[in-house]
Amino acid sequence: MKSFFTPKEVARIIDISYRQIQYWDKTNFIKPSYRRKSKYRLYTFTDLFQLKISKVLRRKGFSIQKLRKTIEVLRKLLPQVSHPLIDLTFLIDEDRILVFNGDVVMDDNAEQQYIKFRVRDLRNEVDRLFPPVGSSVSDFSDKLSYG
Repeated sequence: MKSFFTPKEVARIIDISYRQIQYWDKTNFIKPSYRRKSKYRLYTFTDLFQLKISKVLRRKGFSIQKLRKTIEVLRKLLPQVSHPLIDLTFLIDEDRILVFNGDVVMDDNAEQQYIKFRVRDLRNEVDRLFPPVGSSVSDFSDKLSYG
């Protein structure tokens, strides 16, 4: 399981432009967790999670101000969650963020009201794009276990 990602890898995973990543870093919206001596940026999976949610919410029409506030709330919530990030499902609307361990089944009204984000889907995308060395993608998915 890959732990650190370059901005170019992040752009590929999240499907956003390299310039967007640079802009969000420069404006202190979502900064990489690590910087090397030469200012080389490295993003963690948690950073990817924030970037992916930002992209999804922007596409759903969240304003930049609302987006910044939502990501700030998420950052405060994450340390309070006792389960691994990979096991969580987030439901987000204009006013609330709900966090669940595992998947969530919703009726049609809830599906329309909330934006559903399964962290496992992001992890699966990362694993698909960057399979562990020495494993094929199909072998890896059969043995997948997160703790």
